[in-house]
Amino acid sequence: MKSKIIILFTVILSLPLFSNAQGKCSDFFKYRRPDATYEYNDQSSSAVCVTGQTYEFVLPLTKGKDYRLKFYAAAVFNNRLNFKIIDESTHETVIDLPGESQLREEGTCVLADFYNEDTGKSTHPYFDFYPASSTTLKIIMEVIPAPQGEASDNPNIKKQVKLNRGCVTVVVLDKPAEDSSF
Repeated sequence: MKSKIIILFTVILSLPLFSNAQGKCSDFFKYRRPDATYEYNDQSSSAVCVTGQTYEFVLPLTKGKDYRLKFYAAAVFNNRLNFKIIDESTHETVIDLPGESQLREEGTCVLADFYNEDTGKSTHPYFDFYPASSTTLKIIMEVIPAPQGEASDNPNIKKQVKLNRGCVTVVVLDKPAEDSSF
């Protein structure tokens, strides 16, 4: 009986830890303001991700709306993610970029801010989509592990890899299409 009480007590104490971690991810994008004229779309999503894993997110787009996508990742990943967006109707790769690049210019990475010459400010990367017909995008996110420690002289011994856990967020913004027809 005593062991059942200890197990029950342990489970009850651990629930807030798990719910808090999940809550932080789901609340991550709520602290950001949508761009002017855009509104948050309910398809925005956050998830706990782990280094060394690949994740997919399917995003339906409807004709008559313009979409803007922004990506955010926990600092624990140090922007070591690769993002690929594929148009499911054409199987065309629309975007294939790293989380951060050395250039830090617009269109070279997904997570690192760039200097916007038009506004004179640092701007978080975003990607606009104007679907001519309804389609579906598949977003593939690869979380790259950072090798830790020194390489061994023995080729049979691999570097130790530290597994990190953190939030990755896909913010979906939309607005009525500026160019609409019937």
